[in-house]
Amino acid sequence: MNTPNLPHVTLLRSWLAALLLALTACGGVETGGTGTGAYVQGPISGFGSIIVAGVRFDDLGAAIEDPDDVVRRREDLRLGMLVEVESGPIGDDGSGGRAATAMRVRLASELLGPVTLVDPTNARLTVLGQPVRLTPATVVDGVAGGTASLQVGDVVEIFGFFAQADGYVATRVERRGTAPASYRVRGPVRDIDRIASTLRIGLQGFDLATVGVPAGLVPDQFVRLRLLPSQQGDGRWPVTRITVETRSAGDRDEAEVEGLIGAFTGADQFSVNGVRVDAVGATIGDRAGLHEGVRVKVRGRSQAGVLVAATVDIRSDDDAFSEGVDLRDVVGNVDAAAQTFTLRGITVFYGTQPPPKFDNDTTATDLLRVPAPRVRVRGTLSADRTRVIATRIEFVSN
Repeated sequence: MNTPNLPHVTLLRSWLAALLLALTACGGVETGGTGTGAYVQGPISGFGSIIVAGVRFDDLGAAIEDPDDVVRRREDLRLGMLVEVESGPIGDDGSGGRAATAMRVRLASELLGPVTLVDPTNARLTVLGQPVRLTPATVVDGVAGGTASLQVGDVVEIFGFFAQADGYVATRVERRGTAPASYRVRGPVRDIDRIASTLRIGLQGFDLATVGVPAGLVPDQFVRLRLLPSQQGDGRWPVTRITVETRSAGDRDEAEVEGLIGAFTGADQFSVNGVRVDAVGATIGDRAGLHEGVRVKVRGRSQAGVLVAATVDIRSDDDAFSEGVDLRDVVGNVDAAAQTFTLRGITVFYGTQPPPKFDNDTTATDLLRVPAPRVRVRGTLSADRTRVIATRIEFVSN
């Protein structure tokens, strides 16, 4: 571990003091935590219970809610959703993996609104004036044929990451069957104009004449906006509600965040998904490769909401895809002709050649057992991102 020099320490102390003052002003900091347990933020990559950042969390007794503190069901958690998990200590699951018991799971999307541009060749969308990039690991739900079948005007919900340099990177795209009463956007603010009551997130401007600009709002602070579903003549979306948001890990012995670097002031100090990171003493494989918009996984501990990093690893889109998905649930909707079944709302295809590996002397015909069996499926997303291509299927008891 590198030992910080005195200028680094002085700068860090000043930065932490300013951060604590700002967070206290907006009511978003946790102080006085016990320092136990873990905080993990990232996309859901599997179930049985939920898997986030490679940790399998038992969510049976967890409080599950959205950013408005509305209680949600476990069944509302879906593959690719970005979530925050507060849990007990992370330990060994007995098979070389990591596991913990979740106490709280919070889910939140970045965008909810109409598609204004579809570019399947370059795997890009535009939603609410914001560029959205798709990766091979982006889950697409509610769209037969994948994003190539999306139409301008379709209303979609985007889960994922944001960085000023690149816009949004989607971990999940879900088409809504009916148009919502309002649209939503989450991101860091720029170009705050208190006289005109306007601001910008990414490439899009917003009008806050009805609600006003919150006192103390500063550039790069994350907000959630609720919008009227029609633009004004100047191209801005009218805001009906603004919530200043702080994704804070509080005081935790273990903290882990995966996302895009934002608010980058150097390899020692930046943010990931709105969580401040102190990487002064971190082990970083490619320090020169860190800059705004780079996808990283940061692990360490959290103190007063700041993630004090032990390691920072740069991740590519291919890394996220190659890690695949890991699903464990009761088999549903078996279609022997199409060689598919469903698990937790995801269609699984098992008709590849050569076929996936079946464990425990089982075959595909065992999927038709009554009562329906419980299985564990490992695989990767299909090319259209709408289903899982199974590489291994194991019949399990829990």
